[in-house]
Amino acid sequence: MMLGKIIRIALFLLMSAFCLANSAWAIENKSRVISPYWQSDSGSYSFIAVSHSSLTTIASQVGLVVNVIQNDNSTFATAVSFTISGGSTQRIFIVRTNHPTISAATISSAQVIVGTTSFKHGHLRIDPVATNPAIVTTLGGRRDVTMLNFWGAVIIESNTTGFAMEFIGDMQDSTATPSMDNSATVSGVN
Repeated sequence: MMLGKIIRIALFLLMSAFCLANSAWAIENKSRVISPYWQSDSGSYSFIAVSHSSLTTIASQVGLVVNVIQNDNSTFATAVSFTISGGSTQRIFIVRTNHPTISAATISSAQVIVGTTSFKHGHLRIDPVATNPAIVTTLGGRRDVTMLNFWGAVIIESNTTGFAMEFIGDMQDSTATPSMDNSATVSGVN
């Protein structure tokens, strides 16, 4: 009888710790942008473009940090941090070490994230530099990364093909209707 109570208490504590740990690592798309997949190896790389659309509700400059996370939750390389100005587009390349054509020296206007030459893949997390991106700045507009446009592709170099990357939480984020039946269409900007 006593052993049963101890086991139940231990299981309760274990489940509580698991739930707390999971909520601590949860990422909400109201303040961050994620991409569920990227890859880089000896024959492929990932390309991302971030555009600032100059809407009246967004600050003229928005700072962001791009974290490239591997499937084992370790980092692929050092995160890049930069500021994007209204009406501009910033290019980001995720490449292997010693890529023959893509480097910070050959494409100085782009952000280049360099990792190992072996096959790596995972997800991206784009965080705001602003501590509270929902606050309107004194010049007007929010420094909110979710108001930026993100698009990208994984490029297979041998035949210059690839596939598109999805971004969740950005200005173009798509969501399904609540009913989720066969006739439900996908809606646009959240």
